Amino acid sequence: MRDFYEPSLLRRQLLWGLVGGLLAMTAVPLTVIWLNSLSVMPGDPLLVRASVLEATGWPWQVLLAVELALGFGFGVTVGLAVPPMEGSGHAVAVRTALHLLVSSALFAGLCWVCGLLWGSWQTWLTLLGMYWFAYAVVWLLRYLHWRSELRRIRERLGLAQPETSGEIWSLRPIRGYLALAAVVELAVPPVLRLLEQSSDIPVLTGLLYPYVLLPFFCLVTGWSVGRRQGVALLYPVACGLLTVPHVFLLYHESALFQAWVAAGFALGGILAGALVRQGKEHAREKT
Repeated sequence: MRDFYEPSLLRRQLLWGLVGGLLAMTAVPLTVIWLNSLSVMPGDPLLVRASVLEATGWPWQVLLAVELALGFGFGVTVGLAVPPMEGSGHAVAVRTALHLLVSSALFAGLCWVCGLLWGSWQTWLTLLGMYWFAYAVVWLLRYLHWRSELRRIRERLGLAQPETSGEIWSLRPIRGYLALAAVVELAVPPVLRLLEQSSDIPVLTGLLYPYVLLPFFCLVTGWSVGRRQGVALLYPVACGLLTVPHVFLLYHESALFQAWVAAGFALGGILAGALVRQGKEHAREKT
């Protein structure tokens, strides 16, 4: 019985894959139902998109089966994502590249079956770019976690000086996160502005970045900081300040709300992560 509650790493990984697949297989039809609810055209099929059904000519049952299969497959790839730092550098690069390729293909298939990729090629690149951005952020956070675990092992062995954590204004424990925030918040907006030069409406820098990419980045990195270091208030302050240069270089004063968005989502992630950290510490003390 104990082996069931404390499974091996392989069994745990397979369990994560199964759970991820089932959750995604449930979420995809719900997403399609929500997208259909936004349509003003009556008579749309409930569980499949009318535009995809018309374009393929498939029976709706077949399209629904494809929809569920793609959802399950994508969920499995997310659940089976192994720690990227295991093995040699070559193994890490090959495994990450294969995982990104497979998961990107499944993600593109999901966007297609949900009727989101019937526009121009820019739509494809935008949706895939959002996924690659999220993938890169999560990968880098796992890298920072791996570095943190390695440092703790060296500290226990007496090979490195212990670093203090849990101090709200401590700089050294979060310097890796600060470097990542600086790269994302200072480099991504100019790149997006270059990509949309031929467009009359700045969708990438005016909508996608401040309302999707920036909140996502600050929330997930704040969560990671909170779980590893506790309530480190320096991080949300830094996230807010890093948005200010581009307010005046790429936007105008009305875009100062980005500072509050970045700081607020980073703080929310930190508080949530710190609560999880505190709960685990209490659980260890009881045992």
